[in-house]
Amino acid sequence: MDIKILREFRKNLRQLEQLLVAQLKEDTCCHGVSIAQCHCLLAVELLDLPSQNELADHLGLDKSTLSRTVEGLVKIGLLQRTPDESDRRVIRIGLTPQGLITCSAINETNDDLYGRVLKEMSASPEEVVTVFAELVRSMVKARKPAGTCLSRQCMEEKEDGM
Repeated sequence: MDIKILREFRKNLRQLEQLLVAQLKEDTCCHGVSIAQCHCLLAVELLDLPSQNELADHLGLDKSTLSRTVEGLVKIGLLQRTPDESDRRVIRIGLTPQGLITCSAINETNDDLYGRVLKEMSASPEEVVTVFAELVRSMVKARKPAGTCLSRQCMEEKEDGM
């Protein structure tokens, strides 16, 4: 692969990451909840009454981390836990009326921002979404398992027994 193209791609990804982090830090997108809580609320909305295990899998979080996030959202009245009707051992996570309002506000703010972004693009919104989805799939596929480093330095350290 052409190294100049690769480096330009990486530079653009870093700039995108910086822009996204700045946007999230401004708290305009999350309406008074943390970024983790925001992601949790939107995942509950998307999955529609997931179990805590389903939610943890979807968000890529361990159960204890997710449990703390859910507990915080329950305490502030945005989420509720209810036993599953068919299996009382399973607890379903749902949005409260206030949680629905918060998700709606988060979605409106972000839809407005990212609608403006898509209007600035030279490609059609459908093309951008398709390429972006492909980028995400490719990143997931290309990533190494956690704790695996295949850089030259890591490989040399492994060979030296470090």
